[in-house]
Amino acid sequence: MRLEDLTIFIDILTKVTLPIIALVAMGWALQPRLKLDVGSLNRLQVNVIMPCFFLFTLSTSQQPLNVVWPTALFMLIQFLFLIPLGWLIAMAFRMRPETGPVVGLGMAYANVGFFGVPVTLLAFGPDYLIHVSIMAVFMAVLAVTVGVWLLAPGGTGIFSRLRTAFDTPLIPAITLGLILRGFDLQMPPILSQPVQMMGQTFTALALYTLGAQVASSPLKNVRVGPQLLMVVLKFILAPALTWALALYLELPRDLVDMLVVLTATPVGVIITIYCIEYNRDPDFIASAVVITTALSPLFVSGWILLTRLV
Repeated sequence: MRLEDLTIFIDILTKVTLPIIALVAMGWALQPRLKLDVGSLNRLQVNVIMPCFFLFTLSTSQQPLNVVWPTALFMLIQFLFLIPLGWLIAMAFRMRPETGPVVGLGMAYANVGFFGVPVTLLAFGPDYLIHVSIMAVFMAVLAVTVGVWLLAPGGTGIFSRLRTAFDTPLIPAITLGLILRGFDLQMPPILSQPVQMMGQTFTALALYTLGAQVASSPLKNVRVGPQLLMVVLKFILAPALTWALALYLELPRDLVDMLVVLTATPVGVIITIYCIEYNRDPDFIASAVVITTALSPLFVSGWILLTRLV
């Protein structure tokens, strides 16, 4: 390894990987003693802290709104490409029929909220959070439309489920933040300061909560072969294909790097909720969330290093 490459590796290790691992490990180590209610922590994050974070960050962003359109279009193409690919690969490996769409969704749906935001801040800087907000919206809306259609094809109408994406303030907060940015408006200090202070807790608490979630989620009925396949699809194939697709579409190089890295974040938790609701191999996807959450700091760091070396 060249001295320059070693310097880049050490920089990623000290500024991205170790801070992430430290906070996740803290949540994992303290959870058996503190026994915090992880469900309450998640609800606090999704309903209060994350909306405040995105609202303040977007409304005070220096980036023009037109930079998000390539991200939005790419997210749609990527989501609709990776889902059927993951499903076909699951069929090729003769996994259970009900697991096919679960694998496809797990391959495409990344935890761009709890994990992606801290990674973006540490590895790329706050200017890129506007792209993460668009990714979060797309993930939420597509999960409750395409995701529900795949997991419950014989169930109730898909579009009636669209309201699920708006059950939390996240999407309205992102929308309001984008509107304020688009019209170059600022919230009055009596609102902006509390929103800012609440949002500033997001990065550390999100990673701590992920660690507590891993400690509170014992693995059940782990099928080693399928889980190994899920790890390969999520951490190797999906980022590699994302890189190739983004380069083919001639996206800006810094945006390509961010998209590749965020694709390597863990399987999104929301997929587990729908798998439980529709009885679509819930033990498999719950184990996949825990395993990919535990492994993601290493793979994310590897992809950051690779994108900076190439």
